[in-house]
Amino acid sequence: MKQIPFDPNDTKLVEAIKSIPAFTPLSDERLRDVMTMATIRDYEQRENIITQGELEQCMFFLMSGKLSVRVNDVEVNVLNKANTVFGEMGIIDTAPRSASVVAKRDSRCLALDVSFFDLLEGRSKLAVQAFFYKMFYQILVERLRETNEHMADLDMQKTVLENMDID
Repeated sequence: MKQIPFDPNDTKLVEAIKSIPAFTPLSDERLRDVMTMATIRDYEQRENIITQGELEQCMFFLMSGKLSVRVNDVEVNVLNKANTVFGEMGIIDTAPRSASVVAKRDSRCLALDVSFFDLLEGRSKLAVQAFFYKMFYQILVERLRETNEHMADLDMQKTVLENMDID
C-alpha cells in the first residue's frame, strides 16, 4: 500500500474529495478539520485493505478501482462505484472487522482515521461528530433498504421454487 498524506493545497485532490457526497455539506473549514486525519491509499491488485477479525479505527471511501468484500474467504460483495463507503461498521460498534476487503484491481481509497474525534475541541468537535453520525445513519438506512429488497427477492424465488411442479 502506498500512502499519500492529504495536502490541502492540492486542488485536484480537494475537488475529488469534495465530490464525495458525504463531504459536500461541509464548509471548507470543516472539511480541513476532517481531512487532517485523512490519507489517500493506493492498493495493488490482491492487496488487503481490511482484514476480518482485526480492530481498526479507519473507514474508507472508494475513489477508484474494484474491491472484493469477503467473509471467511467467500466473496459476498463487490465494490466498484466511486465514493462507496466501507469499513464504517467497525467505527460504529467498535467490534472487530466482520469482513475482509481486498483489491480486485489497483484501487485508490480515502482512509479516514476517526480517532481524530478525540483531538477536536469545542464546536468543531460537535459539528464533525454530528456530521459523521448523520452519515452513518444514512449509510445504515440505505443498506437496510437494500437488504430488505434482497430478502423480498429471495422470498419470491423461494415461493416460485416451492410451487414448481417437478416430476
